[in-house]
Amino acid sequence: MNKILIIIFIVFGLQTDWLNETKKSISETDKNAVLIDSKVVEEKEGKSTTTEYKAGESKKIKVEFTHTELMDIELNFYEKNGFILGEIISGKDALLYKRKRLENEPYATLVDSRTYFKTETEGINFIRKMNIYETDEIEDVRKKLNKLEFETKNLNGEDYIRLKEKFDRITKSEK
Repeated sequence: MNKILIIIFIVFGLQTDWLNETKKSISETDKNAVLIDSKVVEEKEGKSTTTEYKAGESKKIKVEFTHTELMDIELNFYEKNGFILGEIISGKDALLYKRKRLENEPYATLVDSRTYFKTETEGINFIRKMNIYETDEIEDVRKKLNKLEFETKNLNGEDYIRLKEKFDRITKSEK
């Protein structure tokens, strides 16, 4: 029994170490980053702003999407030496229905997601989200969201590939 507890403690400790190091690296990038480039693309009903920052070997790409009242979301990608350390997403994301949305259905979701990768085959995602209805005040929903616990999901190589493809799509479309 003691051996099992020791093994669990060691495994949890190892995961905590890399996760704390990744969070620390992201925090240092945020703190020390210098603006490299910024681009705004205006469209009929919205705009996207892509901003690139650099801090030593680390890079941060911040993408802000706004589209009418339905979408206002920010994505932050953190990269070091070509490896994506993490992605942080926060904001309001529109819900799309294949039919006309009913009055009692949400029109958007408020999202807070933090994804971290140790390697290209091992990562973790923390996410919390809440639906937004027509009668909701966004700040009230945000306060409720911040009180929610994060759901945790272990990630694998397929998840890293999807994140890398998303990162490449966004960074290529902005150039």
